[in-house]
Amino acid sequence: LLFLDTPAGRFAEPEKVYETVQGTLDKIFAGSTFEVKSVSECDAHVQIYREENGRAYTEENETSYDSNRDLTLKKDDINKLCNQFGDEYLIYVRVATTGTRSTSGVFSSGKKVNVVTDFRVWSKAKGDFVYLARKTTTGGSETVNLGGVFGRGSGSTEHAVEKGLAKALQEVEKDKAKIMAAMQ
Repeated sequence: LLFLDTPAGRFAEPEKVYETVQGTLDKIFAGSTFEVKSVSECDAHVQIYREENGRAYTEENETSYDSNRDLTLKKDDINKLCNQFGDEYLIYVRVATTGTRSTSGVFSSGKKVNVVTDFRVWSKAKGDFVYLARKTTTGGSETVNLGGVFGRGSGSTEHAVEKGLAKALQEVEKDKAKIMAAMQ
């Protein structure tokens, strides 16, 4: 079971975040007997859980429609979600970002962002997390400005988030043996 919380596309495309996380899970669980469900298989159930427990709300007026969710989930919530699916383990990944910072140089400008990635594995049998990692990384994206027609651009916040997330997940991948041992 995979449970992924992201900042809902605020600074990065959700599809790219999902793809990056899924790629890491494929590497960690390659050759194992564990089946990791995709985000699309789990996401709707997690949203319903939030709605049923007062952790999601919608605001609507004449000019806008805004849906939000409370990203804080307690261990009891994680346990209930794990039980709802009937799985032995739940993988909880949460990706959060800071605001974008602009950078500039003589011939370049860019964006930087801090990415905080929580990667946790919940064990139904133990009723607790058996693996915890919190990685804080910085991602950046630059545009080279040569002046004239080519002098436009200032880096991409989306690419900065993707790079920061990729760095964090590479660190988690290094813990493959620890993760697999914790799940035995």
